[in-house]
Amino acid sequence: MKTTPNPSPKTPSPGPAFDSEALLRGSGLRVTRAAQTVLELLEHGSQPLTHEEVAAAYTAATGEPPDRVTLYRVLDRLVEAGLCDRRVGADRVNRFARHVDTASGNTFECDQCHKVLALPSDPELPKVMGRLGKALRKQGIDTRHTALTLHGMCGDCAR
Repeated sequence: MKTTPNPSPKTPSPGPAFDSEALLRGSGLRVTRAAQTVLELLEHGSQPLTHEEVAAAYTAATGEPPDRVTLYRVLDRLVEAGLCDRRVGADRVNRFARHVDTASGNTFECDQCHKVLALPSDPELPKVMGRLGKALRKQGIDTRHTALTLHGMCGDCAR
């Protein structure tokens, strides 16, 4: 019986609107294979990934396991550059996903699958957030950025 060797896994190919090299360069980051691969994995992921899940996906995509320290550094740099978000779930585990760009910065996170969605805009929400910021300033707390994250279960997990 003749067997055909399995082709080596490839890095996910970005769609026409996604250019990891341009995003990295535009953010002032070095363009490396690790950075491009991680950014592409996060771009095409359906949900936020833990460090271990990123490492497993990286291995599946390239055929080689990433260096753990390099992976931590790449994820940190992507977060610092605003290309991805680091969220600490209810289980206290860091998860990484491509940055969710919302007008308000407010999101919903599913506590089961950790999918992050932008909240719809509500004309009352900025007023409420402003009142909360004002109340905190009266207590001597300086808020530079406010964002709301609602937690619950998404429709997919509820089924």
